Amino acid sequence: MVNETVVLALLLEEPKHGYRLMEEADRTIGPDETFDTKRLYSTLKRLEEREAIVSHREPSPARGAPPRKVYEITPQGVELLRELVSDPKNALDRRRFFLSLSLWALIPRSIQRELLARRREWLASELQHMGALAAFPDHTPWSRAVITFQQHQVAEERRWLDALEKEMGIGDVDD
Repeated sequence: MVNETVVLALLLEEPKHGYRLMEEADRTIGPDETFDTKRLYSTLKRLEEREAIVSHREPSPARGAPPRKVYEITPQGVELLRELVSDPKNALDRRRFFLSLSLWALIPRSIQRELLARRREWLASELQHMGALAAFPDHTPWSRAVITFQQHQVAEERRWLDALEKEMGIGDVDD
């Protein structure tokens, strides 16, 4: 569902043609993963079938080029996006959790609190798991370095969430 979330989020701003969507999706997803043509157009097709987006043809700005297809989010698409980013299971996956955070305004306050609580629980269980791994005596220097680094990352994310909650006033106001 990450593909659908990214495409719908990009279409929130304004309608876009496929090539522009692909460029923006690549920037959004980052260098670890590309949003190739097949992936983009299969996602667009699924979203059109679900009536989350509509498309229309418009003239190309390039002289003599064929018309291009422009995609636009529908009210059903906005609702689908809200559902996708509000899924409490997003807290268990780093990329999905950060996508939810980036679209925080779409998420009801009670779900925001649930996402944060579940993320904190997941982070605590990760620290516990890494602590158990670190207790084994026969680590190589490299494996110990990896465990230490991961423990640092999880602890840093917890501190970052604390600061973010305080800064944004999350949890201070009811729905």
